[in-house]
Amino acid sequence: MSAAPPPLVAVFLGTDHHRFDRLVAWAAGLQARGLFRFHVQHGATPLAPGLAGTRLMDPASMAGLLDRASAVVTHGGPGSIMDAREHGHVPVVVPRNPGLGEHVDDHQQRFARFVARTGLVVTAHSEEELGARLSLAVLVGHSTAGPDRPLPTLARFEALVDGLVRR
Repeated sequence: MSAAPPPLVAVFLGTDHHRFDRLVAWAAGLQARGLFRFHVQHGATPLAPGLAGTRLMDPASMAGLLDRASAVVTHGGPGSIMDAREHGHVPVVVPRNPGLGEHVDDHQQRFARFVARTGLVVTAHSEEELGARLSLAVLVGHSTAGPDRPLPTLARFEALVDGLVRR
């Protein structure tokens, strides 16, 4: 009997011209340890050897990846966060750091802190923290909702509360 492949994690770096090598390196490190397999929408950032990815994704390809993924990691942009949420994920957000040349200012860091307080996302600020957040997302993210269709615990809870409130 062959072992199941590691869970698929979708990573969205966005389309900004600034490179985001830090997040690509973290994904490569976690994949090298056999914890996850990644598909990275990498934009201007070169992929590390062994990582699968696409420079830019059309909406249908992005939706397909979001539907197949067990967990999602995004930069701190609202569009990627909303896309992940629309597909039933509580994304792990790694905001770009302007001090590392990843963006022009700290708006992603400020936005990520704000949204994390609402519970709509979780943040990660190191490779170890990213691994822990993804392990938890994968653990609670599977459901009997359908094949290859993750439905995180928070989304299930929100649906239950919505159902009760509408009664």
